[in-house]
Amino acid sequence: MLKNYLQRVNFKKVFTPLGAAVLGTAMILAGIETTQLSNDSDILSDSSIVFGSKSVYAQSDLVAMEKSIYEEINQYRSRRGLAPLKLNSHLREIARQHSNRMASEGISIGHNYGISQRIPYSRKAENVTFNRGKHNPAKVAVENWTGSSRDHQDIVGKYELTGIGVAKNSRGEYYFTQIFINPR
Repeated sequence: MLKNYLQRVNFKKVFTPLGAAVLGTAMILAGIETTQLSNDSDILSDSSIVFGSKSVYAQSDLVAMEKSIYEEINQYRSRRGLAPLKLNSHLREIARQHSNRMASEGISIGHNYGISQRIPYSRKAENVTFNRGKHNPAKVAVENWTGSSRDHQDIVGKYELTGIGVAKNSRGEYYFTQIFINPR
């Protein structure tokens, strides 16, 4: 029954070429008929599947953005002779939750994320930003932070650990949070 339903679903291909290949392979392995869309307007810069009018964003794209930001921030620090930040999974989850709240609840960019109840620290900082309609939203986020004197101080500050979270809402807005701490 599921197979028949999936064959009738009108997938609008909104995948990067790699995402489309993965989806196509999975559908073929499951025995689902696929058709190749040749219209270039069907391929966008982020991965999502459109079911009717509702988009579902691929979590893997957001994770890739988080990784890209992490690498870019550490390269930025390295060029200034600073030690790389270590990625912390607890901080990453806090940053993701904060970005998700900002994106889904429509709350303004803010710095109230409750880190003190979860991880003991001696020093903390946080950078937040959002953007929409940019070709490379993660790169724009880093540019926003490095171009801001306050956020720049956090990036080049004497911190050891970081966590980065990215969220995207249905309006196409990306929300970014980067947390910096020195543990106790």
